[in-house]
Amino acid sequence: MKEFFYDKSFTQAEIDNLSMSGNEYENCLFDGCILSSVSFEKIIFIDCTFSQCDLNNVSLKTTALKGVTFNTCKLNGIHFEFCPSFMLEMNFDTCQMHYTSFFGMNLENIHFKDCDLKESDFTGITAINTAFDGCDFSNGSFDQSNLQGADFTKAINYHINPLKNQIKKAKFSTSGLIGLVADFGIEIIP
Repeated sequence: MKEFFYDKSFTQAEIDNLSMSGNEYENCLFDGCILSSVSFEKIIFIDCTFSQCDLNNVSLKTTALKGVTFNTCKLNGIHFEFCPSFMLEMNFDTCQMHYTSFFGMNLENIHFKDCDLKESDFTGITAINTAFDGCDFSNGSFDQSNLQGADFTKAINYHINPLKNQIKKAKFSTSGLIGLVADFGIEIIP
């Protein structure tokens, strides 16, 4: 049975007794919840915050994320590309996001700050003017992506081939140039 929750805070104790599937949550806080491998299918989250939650390998098929913030969460192995793009808006702050996929997504309304995005997939994304402030992209994949105007000045360990990605007016720090020329066999000597 579908339920609607407005302006409610959830802790692990409340989540343990809740059937989440198909529900709608608006202006809710999920604090310290362990939801790893849970199915979030057909759930709507509007203006919700997840703080210090474990959401590893959560299934997001047909999950609506509108104005959702993730603070200090574990989001490893999640396929965000299964979320409907209509009104998709997310903020990630200090999150661990290894092996996460954003394949083919429009990331213009998605903000990243101090996130660990190791081995994540950014293939075919559109991230025009998106800031990746303080993010670590070790072994991440950027291929056939539109990164025009994106800000990587405070990001580290990215590997972006300028011949395979659109990077016009994107911003990079001097120390990050190696991530742009690695495929060309060029050495950068400090």
